[in-house]
Amino acid sequence: MEQGSWYLILNPQAGGGRGIKHEQEILQAISRRSLTCELYTTRFAGDATDAVQRAIEQGYRKIVVAGGDGTMNEVLNGIMQQNTVPSVSILLAQIPVGTGNDWRRTWNIGGSIPGAISLLDNPVTTLQDVAKITFQHQGKEKTQWFMNMAGCGFDAQVTLAAHQAKSEGKSGLLTYISKLITTLSAYQEPLIRYRIDTQEYSNETFALLAGVCKYAGNAMKLVPEADPRDGLFHLTVANKISKFKVIRNLHRLFTGSFIKLKEVKTFTCRELEILTPELQIQADGESIGHSPALFEISPRKLHIVIAR
Repeated sequence: MEQGSWYLILNPQAGGGRGIKHEQEILQAISRRSLTCELYTTRFAGDATDAVQRAIEQGYRKIVVAGGDGTMNEVLNGIMQQNTVPSVSILLAQIPVGTGNDWRRTWNIGGSIPGAISLLDNPVTTLQDVAKITFQHQGKEKTQWFMNMAGCGFDAQVTLAAHQAKSEGKSGLLTYISKLITTLSAYQEPLIRYRIDTQEYSNETFALLAGVCKYAGNAMKLVPEADPRDGLFHLTVANKISKFKVIRNLHRLFTGSFIKLKEVKTFTCRELEILTPELQIQADGESIGHSPALFEISPRKLHIVIAR
């Protein structure tokens, strides 16, 4: 390993195959900038978590992910779970070749491959918050980290439907919108009991989202007031709302202006607990398990490359 080398984790399945399609373009762009890197191509779901831990043990301190939000989440979990060095000693960057690529939008990182790679050369960096969820999966308590957004309710159900479609080879914004509408047609708001710091609530809830960053669902600004460096969750809580009103205001999900609807409330907190059991939980666009679940913020624990 050369001093200062990047460890490149490429997910060939990201973006419905965009990862493998653009592999040579990525490697050539890195070479043109005289950057050195070691390439690792993931083989299965979860592989990136183990790969980044091995890389850190081997001495790599700069990790670049060619993938989407799901691959970034796997790498985040590898960084946060390892004990070799403090998490802030690892520098993390993204070459966005996934489906949604929503994490990078908060940081105004463009979607082009050459543009993302240019940021690796004399990078501008910052520390951002991350969050830990303790939840239930197949009858056991598990813990997972996220860096963008997580929640329960309608959003988590759409995530589940979108991933089922993805397993059938269907992805992208149109697929997501399609699954959003079909899920909406059958969706009934559950009564959700939850705790925001010390205050408990119980409401028929359409969706409850905890944001470290602002965007999810292919550029939807679902937690528009989120600040990934303020040490707080920003919550969007949508209480019971008519299906017609949801459809009529879909466009407002992309601007964040939907939070002005009377059914929508926003909060900030350091801890969120979903007390109602058996609710689907999603984190960074991945279905991970069920409630009850505890969300805890960890301020400025992730060292990242951002736009200039």
